[in-house]
Amino acid sequence: MGKILFIFCMVSFVSLQAAVMQEGEFTKEKAELAKLKKDLDAFYKDKDNEYKKQKAELENINKDIQTKLDKIEAAKVENQKILDQIDGKIADKSMQLYAKMKEKLVYQILQEKINNGNINDVFDIIVRLKEKKVMVLMKMFDVKTATELMNRMKDYKSKNNIEGKK
Repeated sequence: MGKILFIFCMVSFVSLQAAVMQEGEFTKEKAELAKLKKDLDAFYKDKDNEYKKQKAELENINKDIQTKLDKIEAAKVENQKILDQIDGKIADKSMQLYAKMKEKLVYQILQEKINNGNINDVFDIIVRLKEKKVMVLMKMFDVKTATELMNRMKDYKSKNNIEGKK
């Protein structure tokens, strides 16, 4: 009976010791987890602050870029206006020259442009010439070219509601 009592005491002691050890281990793990949570919270807070700072910097850079793009676009529009004015003056001068030239010379120049595949340029010139000169030139072109130019003129006049120049 003494052995049984001894074994019973030993088992009780070991059980109590295990329970105390387990409870102590849980407390230790709980403290470690709390510290780990605190460290992670601090880490994420630092990273969040860093992210917000970098985001603000990027937004400022983006605003600077947009401002510069707006300035570039404004300069581009202004330069295009100047180029358009220059092109208009050149076109006016060239139209004055075409108007003063003999029809045969104008025809040869325009035919050369057509041969080089620049029928759009020829059309732009024809549209600006006086109708009387255009009629003389149309008689000189071959039927295919004259038809193409006449069709373009018809489309141009209908789109822009323009009366023919006399």
